[in-house]
Order: sequence, then structure tokens, then C-alpha cells
Amino acid sequence: MTWVSWTSFASAEPSPRANSSESAARSSITSNTRPLPHRGPLITRPFSQRGPLRAALVALAVLPLAGGCSSLPSVHGISLGSASPSVSQYQPEAARHEGGTLVVGDWESPTNFSPLFNEEVPAAQVDALLFAGLVRLDPNLQAVPDLVERVPTLENGDVRWNRPAGTVDVTYQLRAGLRWSDGEPLTADDVAFTWRLIVNPKVQGVLSPDGYAAISRIDVHDVQRFTLHFDRVYPKYLNLFPAVLPQHRLGGIAPEQLATNAFWGRPDVVSGPFKISELVPDDHITLLRNDAWSQGRAGRRAHLDGILYKIYPEAGQLMDAARAGQVSLALELPDDQLATLANTGAVTVQRRSQLAYEQVTFNQADPNPLTGQSPPWKNDPALLQALRGAIDRPGIVKKLYGDRARLAESPIPSALSAFHDPDISLAYDLAAAVKLLDGDGWVPGPDGIRSKNGRRLSFHIVTALGSPLRSAVRDELIAQWRKLGAEVSATEAHPSDLFSGYAQGGLLERGQFEAGLWTWSIGPDPDGVYPLEHSSEIPTDKNQGQGSNFGRFSNADLDRNLDKGRTSLVTIERARSYAAFERAYARLGFELPLFERVLVAMASPHLHNLALNAAPDTTLWNAADWWVD
Repeated sequence: MTWVSWTSFASAEPSPRANSSESAARSSITSNTRPLPHRGPLITRPFSQRGPLRAALVALAVLPLAGGCSSLPSVHGISLGSASPSVSQYQPEAARHEGGTLVVGDWESPTNFSPLFNEEVPAAQVDALLFAGLVRLDPNLQAVPDLVERVPTLENGDVRWNRPAGTVDVTYQLRAGLRWSDGEPLTADDVAFTWRLIVNPKVQGVLSPDGYAAISRIDVHDVQRFTLHFDRVYPKYLNLFPAVLPQHRLGGIAPEQLATNAFWGRPDVVSGPFKISELVPDDHITLLRNDAWSQGRAGRRAHLDGILYKIYPEAGQLMDAARAGQVSLALELPDDQLATLANTGAVTVQRRSQLAYEQVTFNQADPNPLTGQSPPWKNDPALLQALRGAIDRPGIVKKLYGDRARLAESPIPSALSAFHDPDISLAYDLAAAVKLLDGDGWVPGPDGIRSKNGRRLSFHIVTALGSPLRSAVRDELIAQWRKLGAEVSATEAHPSDLFSGYAQGGLLERGQFEAGLWTWSIGPDPDGVYPLEHSSEIPTDKNQGQGSNFGRFSNADLDRNLDKGRTSLVTIERARSYAAFERAYARLGFELPLFERVLVAMASPHLHNLALNAAPDTTLWNAADWWVD
């Protein structure tokens, strides 16, 4: 038996920013951006457009419960069920046909296939075919063992939490007999190698190193078994290692050169169910079944012989190809087309809520960096509540989405059912909103615009250029606020100006706006809210712009409950904290959540076991189980 202990680099601590890659991610947003499958805790993007963004780390939505009880009480009306961890019950339909090549269509070409460094959406899709991780998330955001025998939890003893010391140990057991595509063994040493690369300060450009930096050391007990030692409580321990890298292939590359190495252009040693056999940039990628993937999986193998990943110049051409039966699966279609999409004989339209929500942020900075004045809602919670209550969100969704999007009531996605409070509801009531402002001293003038203490109820709302549907949402907001007596003007900014980092003068990072309309991506754990709402995440000169709280929210209730939510491994404890957060969020009104973004695809009715997945593993998470009749 071998036993090796690997410790982290002394200089590998992350910057104070909780998500150090996010500033760079925002600065890379361009006008051709689109929603992505949320490989990280935070993504900002223009509405209904595709973005060259992703983070390489996965987060788990429902974490294990401690204790030995057989059932637990409900929290805010949600039954938490048994004390067993939320391990997936996924069971694919048995294949009645083997073989064939499936044509999958996308509308942007990946530039490389690096799960550590590349933020592109299509790269995330293809990486799901090429690289195996320790676990994956199914469409219900429950953990599925991938390279490991079972999901480690408190209940099964693979997770040990020393509460007094504030440390956590997580032990994994790899499947016996795993092999890389070249036949070399895939072992615990590869996991340790992957970790050392990520925390090595000489390796530049890692997308999201935060959780890995919480690991003080890795003990490799033998070729299958290893233990991660965390120096703090890290409830998202199952985020880590969505892709394990081959030490025998990459170990000889200098750390400084790893991010730009030619390996990522066409990985020749992979661990997923498929491998690349042909790559024509901007046209297609041919992937064939990786028979070595079956090793360690009791003879299980991909049902398809291969996948042809076809690239189309734009989404409209991809949709036409799907309707014509030229592709069996059209991925990541713009949700601004949802109201116009319909089933045909060749394809069915599939959709589900993403882990992202469209919202309005009311900047709380005082003075506002753009105007030099206090915001009109300073110390005026009644005004913020009225601005919320005056918006007919169901009407907007029905008009612009064909009633095919779900209302957002808080930043926590409805899919995170153990943490989302279904009793939180932001009702539309214009009459009540008018009455609220009347009682708050906002008096209508001759033109219908209200004033208080000599100040008109007037402000600007900024959006990104390039989205007709987002502009339509904005115009609906402005018209409805006008009925309340608020004068709201629209401004538009290029995405590169709006979403650039602090050092580049990004308008949101610098707080150069009064109100703003954009999408926040949370990811599959409620801790994804922390960078958006916690006061420690306000970008400032003092912290060198390390934060994503663009609205400059600062509230003790929000902070306290977000802090508590990330310092426990027990679902019921975390659920209580996030329920309290949601109540405070609803009371304060710093944001106006509108609706959850929608993941849209068109698929052949002959394709079986397709399961749209808003989790970071993408809809291709279970491509090994796909088969065609």
C-alpha cells in the first residue's frame, strides 16, 4: 500500500475576493454573449445572449445532513425528508439499440478544451464528453458518482467534520481499474496532481481556485483512496474536481506554460465517454466512443458510436437545421426565442429554468458615483417596496415569454428546493404601491411625477446593448413605474463597458449607475448569492475592486445569514440561514427579481435519455446513456 501526503504551496492563498476569476470573466463579455450552464458561482451577462464565459468548478445544490435521525422537520414549509444525503436516484432507460452517430448542433465554436482555463460555453459542452470528474450533478442537482464508488457524506462516514476545530476531512474511493484513453491507469495520484496544479501560483488563469485553496493537504492512501483535508468548513466540497487531469501526460509541462499548452487544443488523453477523432475549427468536431472509459465501470460503455458536434454561424441557422431534421439536438438556444418556438415532426422544444435570474439592482451607494447625489431611495424602504409592487412581473413574462418562464422571488433559484422558500412571494399591487408612496410623502406633481422634500422621483436604468427582448423588458418597467409616478430614463452601454473589471473602469464594478437590469447566475449552491449580496463583496479602491456586490448593499441581516449559510455542512442548518436571508432580502427591496432564465433546446423525438441539465455538467452530462431508436 502506498501513502503520500501532498501539502499546498505556501503562496497559493487566493486573493481576498471570494471568486477571484470573476472580474476577468466579466471583462471578457462581448456583445455576442449568451447564457451558459453555470460552471461557476457567478456570471454576469447581457440578457438572451451567449457569453464566452464559464468557470471550471461545480457546486452541489443539496448537501448531506448530519445526525442519525430517519427524518427531519420542514424548514419554511419545505420537507427535508430523510437524513440521507441527496445522492441521485437517476436511472436511465435501458437502451434498445446500440450504435449510430448523433449530430449535435451549437452556434459558437470552442477555441480549446481546458476545463481549468477556458470560459467558453461550447467548450464546457464538449468537455463534458472528454473529461470525467469525481461526481456529477443530475438535472435535479443531486450528486451522481462518476470516477468514484460513492458520494462522500456525513451519513456514510466519508466526511468527518471537527466542529470545534472548524476543519473537514473528505475521503473518496475511486472505482477500481479506471483507465485513461491511452490505457494508462487513472489513480488518486492524478487527483493530487490536479490539485497541485490549481493551487500552484505559477499556473496562471485558473478559473476558480477558491475551494481548492481551502484544502491544506491531500493524503493518497493507495491508488484508489485519498482524503482531502480542509482547513475550514467548505460546504461545497463536491464542487471540486469536475475534471481530473492526467499526470503522466501533463506532468512534464512547466507550470508557467500549462495554460497555453497545445494539449488543450485537442486533448489526446481523456477520461470521458468520448474522444476527439477530427476537429475542423468553426465547422465540426467528430467524437468517437472512448472504449477505455468502460474500465472500472462494470463493462458499461457509451451506446452511441460517436457524436458529430456541428457548429452553425448563428442561432437562427441552428434552429432551421433542427426543424429540417439535420441535427438531432440543438443546444443552448436563446431564450428570447422561446415564445416563437414550437414542436414539429422533426424536433420537440425542451426547456427548464436555469440557475440564473433577471433582476433590477437599485444602487445603494451614497453618494452615487454617477450622479454625486444620494440615491432617491436612501433611508426610504417604502419607496423600494413601492417600486417593486408596481411591477406586473407575471404580465411581463406572459407578454414577452409566452408565459414560459418562472417568476423569481429571490436570488436563490427555485431548483434549489431545500434552500428556496416557496412562501416568499413579491405580489403585484399597483394600488397598494401608490398608497405606500402617498403615505411616505411622495406627492404627485402636475405632470404626474412625484416629489418629496423638493426632489423628483427620477432615475436612470442602464442595460447592455444588443438585446431586443431585454430592451422590451426595460420599456415595460419604465411604463409601469410611470403609472406609479416615477420618471425613469433608459441608458444603454456596450457590454465591455458595463461588465469590465474594476481596474478597467467597468460601470457596474465602479457603481457608475443608478439602477441596472442584467442577469445574475447563482450556480447550484445558495452560497453563489454571497458574492452578490454580502457587504464584504462591495468593490472598492481599498480592496482593489475585489467584489461583485455592484449594488453596494450593506445590511447586517443579509451578511449574518449569508455567513451562517457557508459555515455548516448540515442542510437543515443552511436552509434556516437562507430562509432568513430571503426574508431580509424581501423586506429590504435592494433588488427587484423578475424571472428565472430558461434553458432551451430542440431535440429529435428519437433521442432517448436526454435530460436538460442547468447544472455545471451541462445537458451532455449523461451522453454515455443516450441512444437513438
